[in-house]
Amino acid sequence: MISGIVGRYLLKRELLTPKELEIVLLEQGQVRVKLGLIAVAEGLMTQEETDKVHRFQSVTDKRFGDIAVEKGYLTREDVEMLLHKQENAYLAFAQVLENHRLMTMEELEQYMLDFQTDYNLTLMDIEDLKSDDIDRILPLFMPIGCEKYLNIAGSALRMLSRCIDTEIYLEKAFVADRCAADNGAVQLVEGEPGFSSGIFGKENSLLVAVSAFEKKKYTEVNEDSMNAAGELLNCLNSFYARNLSQGGAYIRLRQPEYSVSISGAAGEEMLVLPVYIQGERTDMVIAAGGEIRMTECEK
Repeated sequence: MISGIVGRYLLKRELLTPKELEIVLLEQGQVRVKLGLIAVAEGLMTQEETDKVHRFQSVTDKRFGDIAVEKGYLTREDVEMLLHKQENAYLAFAQVLENHRLMTMEELEQYMLDFQTDYNLTLMDIEDLKSDDIDRILPLFMPIGCEKYLNIAGSALRMLSRCIDTEIYLEKAFVADRCAADNGAVQLVEGEPGFSSGIFGKENSLLVAVSAFEKKKYTEVNEDSMNAAGELLNCLNSFYARNLSQGGAYIRLRQPEYSVSISGAAGEEMLVLPVYIQGERTDMVIAAGGEIRMTECEK
């Protein structure tokens, strides 16, 4: 998730091209993050110091950590800590940027300070983002006082990230009694806690999500593709309900309803969370203790 959020910001700033970002996102899953890059990210070494260690490595058969300790840049404890961070998604993203000479770790960190200012975040918020932990990231995009939605939304995002797109990214959520949409699906979940949820799109935006979910290419909004949207929603809610049921709660999922042509969704109080899946926006809508209804287009 962090790579999608930061990548989109760099794209917006024109610091990366769409093609460069595509390459970085594609390669980051296969890269092994170098200790030197992590040391710079953690503020333990400068770029100049890591460059010196790399040059020394080229003429001697020693590991980066051993050389850095010998030169007094790091302690053994520092090296152990850095080794545990090698699978972090943010650092893998940074490593690919550096591998392609698109920007250094120090440059990326400077842009992250700009990101922090632009989005009015704290240093702790930035650390939450860099963790790539959905449970730490989601609250940064939620309105104040909406804690009751966190578990439902977090469960759905984890499922989307695991099964559809590891680089989903979010926009700020908001509370409303209606939201505009052209098509979508809703489902009522009965029990304690009961809720209603939906996924909605404009024009063909939902087709990306349902195509990835069904592993079948949908090219138009019709009965088949929106039925698939209902199946996706049912899968997301089943994942959440299963976890609640294991704790002894009674949960019953009603059959999803879908429509190929609506003017939007309405409810007494709904959380609307914009989620971007492979670059296309899907609105995840949740009503805790209430129902969401799809509003028909005016004839």
